[in-house]
Amino acid sequence: MPLVEQSIDIHVPVQAVYWMIADQPERQAEWWPPIELQERVSPPPTQLGSISRYVYNMMGVKIKGEHEVIEMARDEYLKVKTTSGIDSTFEFIFAPATNGTHLTIRVDYKLPGSVIGQLLNKLVIEQKNESDLREGLANLKAILEREVGG
Repeated sequence: MPLVEQSIDIHVPVQAVYWMIADQPERQAEWWPPIELQERVSPPPTQLGSISRYVYNMMGVKIKGEHEVIEMARDEYLKVKTTSGIDSTFEFIFAPATNGTHLTIRVDYKLPGSVIGQLLNKLVIEQKNESDLREGLANLKAILEREVGG
């Protein structure tokens, strides 16, 4: 399965970064470019077993699905696994840094053959996913540093 991994330092406390990602999942569409929709199915607060619904735009192909929180440690770690749509796992690793938070996002995914067939090729898709994650982290950093301060 392809793996995309990116990290960034965000100049706000770990608790603020964790809150944005784990406790405000519906805001993911604000910062991660291919996410068109992210909405809770399970009521807050986010906990093990919480389910969200998503629409992911992969180069014009819209993939709808749901994912579930399968592991979490407050202000440290969050792992989400899709239950429909793209077969994928999202890991969010939060670590204190000198001036705030070091965030790593790791996405392990498998593209269905039907999606690959509709798009250019596997390499182009993987490069686009890497670029989208890098842009998403920069957007997240800007939002958090503007809203929380940094």
